[in-house]
Amino acid sequence: MGSVERGLLRQGLRYALWLRLVVVATASFAALLLGTAREPVPAAVMVLLVNAWNVYYAVRRLRGAPRWLVPADVTVVCAVCLLQVWPAPPDGGSESTIWVSAAAAIIMVTYPWQVGTRALAIATVAVMTADIGGAAIANPDGWLAGLGLASIPIRLWMVAEVALSWGLYRLVRRSARAADRLVARGERLRRDAAIAAARRDDEREYLAALHDTSSATLLMVGAGVAAGRERWLADQASRDLEVISGPAVVSQREVDLVGMLREVVRHTPLRVRWRGPAAVPMRAVDAVMLSHGTREALTNVVRHAETDAAEVAVSVVGGPAGTVVVEVIDSGRGFVPDQVPDHRYGVARSVVERMARIGGRATIDSSPDLGTTVRMECPRTPPESDDDNVEIIATRFQRGLLWATVAINLVILLLLDLPKLLASHEVYRSVAAQYLAMGGFVVLTLVVATGLWRGRGIGRWRWPLLALVFVLSAVATAAVPPEHRLGYAHWSEGNAGWTVVLLLLDTRPLIFMGVLGAHYLMTFAQTVIGGDAAISFAASVNATVIVLAFQLGVGMIAIVLRQLAVSSARVARAEEEVRTTEAVAAQLAQDRRERYAELAETTVPLLSGLASGELDPGAESVRRSCAVEAAKMRRLFAEDATVPDPLLHELRACIELAERNGVSVAFAEFGERPTIPTQVRRRLTEAPLWALATARGKVRLTVVGADETVTVSVVTGRPPEIDSFPDSDGVHTSATVDGNRLWIQSSWQGNS
Repeated sequence: MGSVERGLLRQGLRYALWLRLVVVATASFAALLLGTAREPVPAAVMVLLVNAWNVYYAVRRLRGAPRWLVPADVTVVCAVCLLQVWPAPPDGGSESTIWVSAAAAIIMVTYPWQVGTRALAIATVAVMTADIGGAAIANPDGWLAGLGLASIPIRLWMVAEVALSWGLYRLVRRSARAADRLVARGERLRRDAAIAAARRDDEREYLAALHDTSSATLLMVGAGVAAGRERWLADQASRDLEVISGPAVVSQREVDLVGMLREVVRHTPLRVRWRGPAAVPMRAVDAVMLSHGTREALTNVVRHAETDAAEVAVSVVGGPAGTVVVEVIDSGRGFVPDQVPDHRYGVARSVVERMARIGGRATIDSSPDLGTTVRMECPRTPPESDDDNVEIIATRFQRGLLWATVAINLVILLLLDLPKLLASHEVYRSVAAQYLAMGGFVVLTLVVATGLWRGRGIGRWRWPLLALVFVLSAVATAAVPPEHRLGYAHWSEGNAGWTVVLLLLDTRPLIFMGVLGAHYLMTFAQTVIGGDAAISFAASVNATVIVLAFQLGVGMIAIVLRQLAVSSARVARAEEEVRTTEAVAAQLAQDRRERYAELAETTVPLLSGLASGELDPGAESVRRSCAVEAAKMRRLFAEDATVPDPLLHELRACIELAERNGVSVAFAEFGERPTIPTQVRRRLTEAPLWALATARGKVRLTVVGADETVTVSVVTGRPPEIDSFPDSDGVHTSATVDGNRLWIQSSWQGNS
């Protein structure tokens, strides 16, 4: 059962219980005050006890009813029906006991929201039997007459209302299920999109984290700048291991950004001046991104700024729900941001792209010899996305309720009112007027049904059609003689209101109730002006209450459903967020495990050895291994399928790294190259990357494309040790030593 259907059943039960309380109280107290009871004291006690039981029943039902509560309720209703002799009038008439039938009917109307179809049928038969039996007890000499003009419509209406209420319940619940299916379909699409987006973002964040931690550490060791920092290096390597093995952050809970930033600062080999508030609570995902960006900015100060001091400033702009701003400021050597190559990872991707992924922004303000300011901004409260679930649920509810009202109107007109019309020909002043009104109401109902079938509303025709309803109702009432008005022959008295309901279901509550009430007032005014009616005022009140209550109840259902659409959409989105978060977390955890497994044979042993002190960062072999691994990571960071030539883009990133280590690289490329898969590019660049990372002095790098074949070759000085590069993924690698020169060549045939 989906959230929409659960919400419907919960709200429907509350609505049903409130409808029962109000209608029974109105009908019973009106009859007690306006009528004359045969046994006034027992009748008053009956009214009080019935209403007290209704309150008790509603409270227990809302708290979770025991199994015996509904059978007990049916028993109470049957007892009231059987004891209607007490409120019966002294002259033996039945009009004063119509409230009993009205109360029994409205109670039965609420049962479809509480019991199953079989139990509803059994309860209906039991209550109807008790009501007829009670009428016989109240008037044993004329109980058949008691089933005549005044009470036959009420008792027929009791059965009709139960059936119509059951149909209304089934149609609206079917609409809720349809809305749940549509919401679930949308959720699946959004969840798949969220997982795909989260995987892309997490991959970028993981690469950014590798760049900020493991790659930077290994690069420092490979470049020989870690000398004298063995203690800090061991701690840093330990933290790097935690980063690459740690879980992805998808939590929406709040954490303290300031605490996280202070932890970053604590592990930085700089004198850092702090400026900002004591605490800044915000979403964990955003706080982690800001702290990672701060870590990278401070790492860049250590590596490039040629200063041992920096400042970290935190502020919140625009109030508590505004924008969080983190600035990392140094007064070091500075640089020209526009001159940073696109393949450089730190500024463009580790900071700027990181902020963009969480809806923020980052700017770098720097000039030579004037220092650098890295400014990161992130909205503290992410903007809420438009929720189309509300429209989906509301539309489905509206369609279901409209179809139910169309069915109710047609059933009442054709199965209940038409027999009255046919049986009362001799009563009417004009039979043609009655058929005109009946046909008009049926046609109006079919017009609404046709528009509903075609997916169109009545729009600007609403008020002309309502005016037509009032005219037809007035014509039908005028054709009934005054002494028969509000009686059996006056079929249009309240039932014409169902066409009003059908035309006003999607309007505001005050408009709905005002127009419906105006229709009843018009009918009563015609009756009062005409003279004596078929039934007394007290009986007319009770007869009107039972019909009007159901009509107002349908209108209230429309209001409840509109409110329920909003609350159900909110619940559905909350549940969706939980399920999506769990699915994203599971997928990202699997991705992280796979990425960690890729590093387990290369990066992890190096970091573990540096963290434990088993590896000497000053040893030539350790430096060489760290340089090679750092170069592999740099090539990985440079992977970008959107650039025109990914192979050259990745190689240039490795060349830039080698040049920063003092190597002079001569690079050339020739010919046309086929499209190269990512895994093949990794194999093609593996040996040249190793050569660039271990080279000293001069290197010549060449890329040649011819006849669907790609060849990458490197000529460099002969290193003390040469790695082996087995063939893989169709890439053949050879290494040739000629004196003090090493020639490495990797080739791949595109159509192989």
